[in-house]
Amino acid sequence: GLFIWGEHMPELDKASATRLAKAHPLLRKLFSEVAKRTDIVILDSQRGHAAQELAYRTKRSKARFGQSAHNWSPAIALDVCPKPIDWKNTRPFVKLAREIVLPLAKEMNIPLRWGGDW
Repeated sequence: GLFIWGEHMPELDKASATRLAKAHPLLRKLFSEVAKRTDIVILDSQRGHAAQELAYRTKRSKARFGQSAHNWSPAIALDVCPKPIDWKNTRPFVKLAREIVLPLAKEMNIPLRWGGDW
C-alpha cells in the first residue's frame, strides 16, 4: 500500500518474530504477510516437552506432548491474536481469521485450519 508519513505500519514485535521463526516455512510466509496488513501477536509456536505438558496442566491445551501440532519442529501450529489483545471480546479474533488470515491463505495456496472452527 501507499505509505503516508505518520501512518502506522504494522510489524511484528521481537518476541512474536522469534516465535514465528520456529514455525513451518508456509506459516512463516503467511503470517509475515498478515503482519504487514494488521497488528498481531504470536503467542506460541513450537513447544518442547516441558512447555506442552505445562500448557496441558494449565488447561491452555487439551493435548499432551506428542499430540499437538505445536510439538513438531518446525511447528505446524501458531497461536496468533489481534493486537491489542482483549480476551473478553472475540470479535477481533474472528475478524482476523475470517477477513484476513483465511482469505490470504487461500490466495497464497497455503492449506490452513482455524482453531475457532473446532
